[in-house]
Amino acid sequence: MMAALMLVAISLILPSAAAFSTASGGGTSRAPDVLCVGESLWDSLPSGIFLGGAPCNVAVHLASLFEASSIETQPTVAIAACLGDDRLGKEARRRLSLKGVRTDYLQCHPEWETGMATAIIGEEGDATYEFITPAAWDGLCLEDRLVESLDDGDGAQPTKVYIMGTIALRLESEYGATAADTLRTIRNDAPEGTVVLDVNLRSPWYESGSVLQILRGEANGVDETVSKQLGMLKLNEEELPLLEEWCGLMQSQTDSTDAEENLKGPILKERMHQLATSLNAQRVCVTRGKDGAALLCNGCSSDGFYENRGYSLAVTGDSDTVGAGDAFLAALVNSLFICGEPPGRALERACALGGYVAGCRGATPEHIGAPEELRRIFSDK
Repeated sequence: MMAALMLVAISLILPSAAAFSTASGGGTSRAPDVLCVGESLWDSLPSGIFLGGAPCNVAVHLASLFEASSIETQPTVAIAACLGDDRLGKEARRRLSLKGVRTDYLQCHPEWETGMATAIIGEEGDATYEFITPAAWDGLCLEDRLVESLDDGDGAQPTKVYIMGTIALRLESEYGATAADTLRTIRNDAPEGTVVLDVNLRSPWYESGSVLQILRGEANGVDETVSKQLGMLKLNEEELPLLEEWCGLMQSQTDSTDAEENLKGPILKERMHQLATSLNAQRVCVTRGKDGAALLCNGCSSDGFYENRGYSLAVTGDSDTVGAGDAFLAALVNSLFICGEPPGRALERACALGGYVAGCRGATPEHIGAPEELRRIFSDK
């Protein structure tokens, strides 16, 4: 009944079932430059129903950025997720394809329905979520196509970046879920420095042990004390003290009781450095909501600590912050990993796109709708 009501709410106009027999981009053997792995679902917000899920949102924003790119050979982004064998799943596939996201890594679960998250928006525009459980995205499997993307030894152009979040770990093997094992395999087997992990702690859907296991990874199971370096770890200001506690790093904070002082300058730099060392991450990024973000590059070509105070639009009754962090991450990955831009410039671009989306309705507003002063920062066009 709920799914039927949702279908009416978004006024689905679907092509025939035959149109979905071949995935978008299925005819290409070239690996995507970026592969986003995890959940694709629908967000039910007070303002409407929107396609969402963090990896899905990142993929959509990357596709828009790639379309506006000045790079001679336009990069591509694909989404590896599992949808239900239902109309919501078909509509998700259709919309992703229309947005320029390759869908040839999408899977279809024979039993579980396409995911739905009901978002409850707080006074500040922040959201908490209730999920259908289990949902199709919990059943993401390690199909041959995913395994092939991890093999960089056959001379083919490899995938440059794998982006995943921690929320797909939520069920582990409960209900027969397979997404957690799939993400861990990709984390462990992907080439060093190519995995970007976005910490998404949604109570009650996380356990410290599972989160730390995927963050730390292991080197092909040979030596559990040696992990491949993360390309980047992204988390927000609320998640930072939790990870510090789990890693035994609470001493990295000073005795200062000023919360703002602990989230900027030398104090924050030291906290991020200790976290990067503990989790073997080349880069750590901490977002601070309306106060911007900080980026630490540690053990890579552009060592250093960078801060940006952020950009914001006037919040209206129709706006929400859903997807702002995903847009931020998309711009950061595009600038750092694909375009090879300096970290300070990358952080500026990320804050501009994240600030725009935070003032909009839904997670993936069209980039063309951004104010010109912001669009000039985050886009090449």
